[in-house]
Amino acid sequence: QIRAKGCVVNSNKMGEWTSFYPSGKKSAIENFEQGVLHGAVIYFYPTEIVQGKETWRMGQLQDSAWYFHPSGTLQRKGVYENSRYANTWIHYFEHGAVERSVNYSNGMPYGETRIYSSKGILIQHGEYLNGHEHGDWKFYDRDGVLEFTGQYEQGKPVGVWYEFQRGKKKVFKRY
Repeated sequence: QIRAKGCVVNSNKMGEWTSFYPSGKKSAIENFEQGVLHGAVIYFYPTEIVQGKETWRMGQLQDSAWYFHPSGTLQRKGVYENSRYANTWIHYFEHGAVERSVNYSNGMPYGETRIYSSKGILIQHGEYLNGHEHGDWKFYDRDGVLEFTGQYEQGKPVGVWYEFQRGKKKVFKRY
């Protein structure tokens, strides 16, 4: 049974390679240059639905990437720089609504982040600094009504956190 097929030059994979699941169905189409991934790569679920599309440059993930739910709908999309998440990554629920939007720098969450319910209602909003929650964060209930506010400092809650009930603000916890 064939697990992969492609060309080998001087003991290095070259050009397009196709890999297969034990069932014989395609699991990936990859491109190689001098034995390392270089170019478009497409991964497949055993059902033959596309699982992901990536671009590689001499063994490093680079540029845009897309990943899909087993149903074929978009799961997340974003950009890689030197095999690390970069810029804005958007994640989607299987039915297509945005689940979250996260900015990255050097592979770590950085800057504004928004998280949504499956109905598209904002349920969390805040910022990251060096991969940790930092600054003001707001948390909303499933209807989008403000429930809590507080601050983080390098991933740790600090200061006074407030809870909102029926429009009234009260101290929830002091850190």
